[in-house]
Amino acid sequence: MFHDRVHAAKLLSEKLEHLKKTDCIILAIPRGGVIVGSELAKILDMPLDVIISKKITPSEYPEYAIGAISYDGVMYFGHDWERYSSDPKFQEEINKKKSEVARQIQAYRGHTNYNFGNKTVILVDDGIATGATVCAIIKWLQQKTTKIILATPVIPYVTAEIIKRFGVQIISLETPKEFSSVGQFYRKFDQIPDSIIVGILHKFSAQSKQDS
Repeated sequence: MFHDRVHAAKLLSEKLEHLKKTDCIILAIPRGGVIVGSELAKILDMPLDVIISKKITPSEYPEYAIGAISYDGVMYFGHDWERYSSDPKFQEEINKKKSEVARQIQAYRGHTNYNFGNKTVILVDDGIATGATVCAIIKWLQQKTTKIILATPVIPYVTAEIIKRFGVQIISLETPKEFSSVGQFYRKFDQIPDSIIVGILHKFSAQSKQDS
C-alpha cells in the first residue's frame, strides 16, 4: 500500500537508480502519472514530458476499452475489437477519440512534435489496469525509439503479461494477481486537475531551457 503518488514514486525511483547517469527521458501519462513522473524526474535528474492515448469503447459500454488510439492514429486492438468494430458508429468514435487526444496534448505541451533522439524513454503511470491505453502508447513509441521501459507502481499480473508481448521491460513495485482498481493500492488517490499538470510541465520546461 502506497501513501500517495509521491511516496510510490520515491519507492519506484530505487528500482530506476541505475539509470540516473544515462540518457533518459520520463514520459508520463496524465494525470496521476505526471505526479509520479515529475517526482521520478526530480530524483533521477531527468527531463519530463507527457503522452496520451484514449480508450476506444463501444457505444453501449462507454467504460469498456476494446482498444485505444494515439493523436496521430496509432491504434491498439484489444481481444474484443472484432466483436464491436462493425458498429456503424464506430468510425465516429475513433475520430472523436483521436481528436480529443490531439487537443489534450496541445493543451498540455503546446504541440504534438516528439523527438526522442537516442534517449531511453521511461514511460510512467501511477498504475495500470487493463493496459489498453498503455499498449497504444507503446505501439506509438516503437515507431520512434527502440529503447522503452515501462515504470509503474502497480500493474496486474495479467496486464503485465500482455504488455510483455511488445518486448518492453516492465519495472513495477506490485504485480498482483487479484486486482480491482489502481486506487485500492493507495491510501490517498485524489483527482488531479489540469491546472496542476500544466504547472508541473511549465516548471520542467523552464528548468530545461535554463539548463541548456
